Amino acid sequence: MINIINAQEHKIVTLPGPEVEGIPETTDYPNNDYEKLLAYSLYFYEAQRSGILSATNRIPWRHNSAPFDGQKEGVDLTGGYYDAGDYMKFTYPLSWTLTSISWGGLEWFEGYELSGQTQYLHDMVKWGTDWLIKAYSLETNDLYVQVGREDVDHNYWGGDLNIPLPRDAYKVGEKNHGTDVASSVVAAFASASILFREKFSDSTYSDDLLLRAKALYVFAETKAWKLYGASLPQVNSLYPSSNYQDKLVWAALWLYKATGEEIYFNKAINYYTQFFIPDSIIAINWSDQTCAIYFLLVQITKGNELSYKLQAEKYLDYMLNPSLVPKSPCSYTPGGLLWCNGISDTNSLNVPLNIAFVSLLYAPYATTTEKRSKYMEFAQSQIKYVLGENPMKMTYVVGINPKSPKNPHHAGAHGSTTNNMLLPIESTNILYGAVVGGPSKKDLYIDDRTKYNSTEVALDYNAPWQGLMAYQVIYYKTKIPEKSTPGDGGDNDNDNEQSDDEQNENKDGKSKIAESNVKSGGMITSRIGGIIGIAIGSLLLVLLGASLIWKRSMIVAWFKRDRKKRDIEFNIENNVTSRPSSFISHISRPNSVVVPISSVVVPISRSNSVAVPNSRPNSAISGSNSRPNSGAGVESYLSFFNNF
Repeated sequence: MINIINAQEHKIVTLPGPEVEGIPETTDYPNNDYEKLLAYSLYFYEAQRSGILSATNRIPWRHNSAPFDGQKEGVDLTGGYYDAGDYMKFTYPLSWTLTSISWGGLEWFEGYELSGQTQYLHDMVKWGTDWLIKAYSLETNDLYVQVGREDVDHNYWGGDLNIPLPRDAYKVGEKNHGTDVASSVVAAFASASILFREKFSDSTYSDDLLLRAKALYVFAETKAWKLYGASLPQVNSLYPSSNYQDKLVWAALWLYKATGEEIYFNKAINYYTQFFIPDSIIAINWSDQTCAIYFLLVQITKGNELSYKLQAEKYLDYMLNPSLVPKSPCSYTPGGLLWCNGISDTNSLNVPLNIAFVSLLYAPYATTTEKRSKYMEFAQSQIKYVLGENPMKMTYVVGINPKSPKNPHHAGAHGSTTNNMLLPIESTNILYGAVVGGPSKKDLYIDDRTKYNSTEVALDYNAPWQGLMAYQVIYYKTKIPEKSTPGDGGDNDNDNEQSDDEQNENKDGKSKIAESNVKSGGMITSRIGGIIGIAIGSLLLVLLGASLIWKRSMIVAWFKRDRKKRDIEFNIENNVTSRPSSFISHISRPNSVVVPISSVVVPISRSNSVAVPNSRPNSAISGSNSRPNSGAGVESYLSFFNNF
């Protein structure tokens, strides 16, 4: 049984947060850093909202925006989320984000409950699925996959009230297929339907999502299968897709998990075998869910199918120990961050955080205790890296402490009024909770918003992080004194947990008991002292009388012989009655057995930014503006790992 194994002696969240509802107040007991980090992540997603905002909007600098999205095409595409630091909207990464967050929500929902974030999780997912419902037509099978033009959007740098037009919308459909993106949306619908049914008791909305998931999967399966980039070349500069095979399996598995209908499981396994998916080892991200399939299969089969477990462990063992793989493109940076060439060159934190996510999902099913421990240790090492255990002592989450990035690549947070990425020098608004792209292979990070490969934020960057923080709240939280980690054989029943009030009452009760013991101990000590004094006086009188009868030499011999023994006995008795505080100090330090996390943060001066043009270069010119998570940018990576 593993108890609390990660108490924090040093606070991670040291800066004051936004003064809005839903952010846990800072407390000294218990330590609530992970609660705040989870809440901040949801706050970040709220800052990415587009359209007509709800009355409960908590972001003062986010306004109603992009009210005409889809109007030119005759559809309502308002709402949803801006993908990154600009104002474009993409279906593909949004779908992966929603699936990942729903998955984490299903697995570690208790973390949201403990931190008071269940309603914010509900709203975050629903804001995204509501937009996907708009983007997909049941009647025509049209699926809109992008809103906004790169050449227009990336030449604007300002607030959300002056987003430039036109904002064209692009779709796949019966005449221009997109097997990959359609399957990804199926997974988002299906996973969210489980979340709303099981955690929010909203069967009506869940049924609606499931209806759309089933219909869209029929469209996705329709041949000829095709990458959406082949139908819409416009998407390839920013979100090119590498394959559709994994998505067909991924979507079918989520449909099976949502419905329990064997037809979907059979489809998934048939595609799984047909496309040689078990032979692949590749990073997990918005573009490729090949290896995420292994972990979903283990969960669906409840760990009873050894072949799926062995495949999941093969993946983790190779990715976590790249030295075992000859000529592996992956390695660790000097500071301990997992790095894969060709895919970590931009948003370097996303690779290790996604693998940390599945490591913790899988840990309860590990075939050996040693493997389970290694998977959990890896996840914690990457979390610690993000939170400051790295050569630069940076905390790669915005708004957390003085070592957090102050200048993420985000137009809204920057607050420029001159269409200039360089002015003002530091951002006007704080993008609390956003996970930035991350450091270089040498663990270097420059807080310069023009370096968007490392400083940009995005929906999918925060997706694994949010799940990890929900996990941390449950299992690495000092306020739960006897919480066992999943898979360790411990008792996870909620009946064994205590609420904050109960714990405070118990804490107060222990203090009162201890105080009472001190007072009682003092009274007892006084009484015993009096008794001992009387006894000694009586003894002296007896001895004095005896001296009149016995010889003086016999009395002296008697004293010499027994004095040492009596002194020891007296001292022992005296110590027992005069040291009740040893018990008190024990019961007042319930966290003394935990292993602390080192998260010391110190401020650092901002490096001078190098002047660059105020717009992001067009990918058609430089090729550097796309998100190289797949496609040509990682050909060497794919060719090495596929069919390994």
